[in-house]
Amino acid sequence: MIVHILLGIAVLALVSAYLPTLWGAPWAPTSLRTADRMLRMAGLERGQSLVDLGSGDGRMLILGARRFGAQAVGVEIDPVRCLIGNALIALFGVRGRARVVHGDLFEFDVSQADVVTLYLLQGTNQRIMPLLQEKLRPGARVISHSFSFSGWTPIAIDERDRLFLYEIGRTGKEV
Repeated sequence: MIVHILLGIAVLALVSAYLPTLWGAPWAPTSLRTADRMLRMAGLERGQSLVDLGSGDGRMLILGARRFGAQAVGVEIDPVRCLIGNALIALFGVRGRARVVHGDLFEFDVSQADVVTLYLLQGTNQRIMPLLQEKLRPGARVISHSFSFSGWTPIAIDERDRLFLYEIGRTGKEV
């Protein structure tokens, strides 16, 4: 019996570790300091809609809801991290303003987002770029941690934290 439980835990751990890599990026949590910088740089305001693509444990959503007063939703392919993220959202008392949805970030509806955050790989950014360009309304901001979007010009860059801010409908200039 214990062997079966341990085997089940091991399988869940392996799936949790490798499944996200197949869809977008391995789980590498954004530090709270960097997450705060991302949301400030994107100009997230109270009542705005925040979408986090590849939300992991939900830390960006919790921060967006608690500190900035946003309505926050994240999409995560890993069911274990979805459970953890929603448990943390409840623990931090922002259940009515934040949630993690289990799903594929390439199929997630981003059309209502004011701000989209992501920490994906370069190739994944390139794959999701057409979806963001098609679905997001003019003025929506996209902020990427570590990896830029080839073909888009950021309106602001934070060199220290490697953050790239884009605004849909605005070409911007290199900063």
